[in-house]
Amino acid sequence: MTDRPSTLHSTASSTSAPTLQPILARQPILDRSLKVVAYELLCRPVPQDTEAWQNANGCHATTEVVIGAVHEIGLNIVTGNKPAFVNFTEEWLHRAPPMPPEDMVVEILEHIPRTPEAEAAVLALRQAGYRIAVDDFTGNCDQAQWFDLADVVKLDLLGVEDIQQACALRGKYHRPGLTWLAEKVETYDEFNTLAEAGFDLFQGFFYSKPTPVYGKRSPDSQIAVMKLLGTLNQSDAGPQDVSQCISNDPQLSFRLMQMANSASVNPGAAVTTLQRATALLGLTRIRQWANLLALGKLSDKPAVLQQQALYRAHLCQEISDAMPSHSMDPDTAFTLGLFSLLDAMMDTPIDELCARLQLPEELSSALTQHQGQYGRLLQAVEAWEQATPESIPWSQLGLTSPEMEGAIERALVAMNRSAGLLNG
Repeated sequence: MTDRPSTLHSTASSTSAPTLQPILARQPILDRSLKVVAYELLCRPVPQDTEAWQNANGCHATTEVVIGAVHEIGLNIVTGNKPAFVNFTEEWLHRAPPMPPEDMVVEILEHIPRTPEAEAAVLALRQAGYRIAVDDFTGNCDQAQWFDLADVVKLDLLGVEDIQQACALRGKYHRPGLTWLAEKVETYDEFNTLAEAGFDLFQGFFYSKPTPVYGKRSPDSQIAVMKLLGTLNQSDAGPQDVSQCISNDPQLSFRLMQMANSASVNPGAAVTTLQRATALLGLTRIRQWANLLALGKLSDKPAVLQQQALYRAHLCQEISDAMPSHSMDPDTAFTLGLFSLLDAMMDTPIDELCARLQLPEELSSALTQHQGQYGRLLQAVEAWEQATPESIPWSQLGLTSPEMEGAIERALVAMNRSAGLLNG
């Protein structure tokens, strides 16, 4: 029985969800038993397969594919926790990806020559643990110069004269440890012939066309990304400085927590604070991530919701810190307030966002249903904003109205300070 591609919950037809757009496409990669072992992630709309197009647009296309997979949908959802094959332009070879090596296979595009600079970049990726694939091989001797650094050779079946030539090229260039992947395989007869000739992996219409993956592309704040890069480029910047900078933008905070809670980064207990997420990822990976965001779509629109979410974050933190029982972690309470308006900011249901973050049940139920002690805290904050303090369960919250007013004053000062509106 074959392993057919799973259906993504984030995919939808344009008729059932007109607000969704194709973020990227994925095509399964199979072994000889027709088991899906990886996916190639492809740009949508379909790019031109020319050197001129790749030189002009390839870097942006790769950026949008990676951001779409990692942040807009979730890499584990797109690939089912299998490796992702991604096309790398020459510029991207010099950029360490924000994804762990076990999650990504780097494809060297057929137009990239083996210059000393490109070779050094590929060696650095290999030393970091990334597997290297040579893309669209058709017998070109210049491409074959990459083979000693490659783990996989992707032979383009439509780019050679016939299947016999494909088999002959494998026989000519094969060495122990080199995996051969036949791409653009269109029939099962071709699959069987190539498998008998020693090909290991297969990709093509004989099994599945590239499947669009739909979602919403939410541009990141240009100001927030530039401030983060500025902080990271300070020689004396530490994890606390970086987490403080990220905490000023709810969407960046969401993306950071999403990475920190991915299975490949954190197989343990879910991360609920930005401080823990920053420490877990480390400044090097965060810098790689920030550079990636800077290459993608950025928005310079004013963010009223962002300011409101930041105020809520500081208020939840101040309230939890002022409670006599100290039953809630102030940093987790900050996350609660910061993420309480994410659904409006990202135009995505809050329960879906919580699922993508893989938050613990206590925090998810608070955000989605106002349940538990964190849920009561959020409910109290919202009731105060709506001028209905009589609906606040003061006894359960363990706080008085004057104590709430004091927390509000401190939250306003903290928000203005963190937003750079006050000195001190």
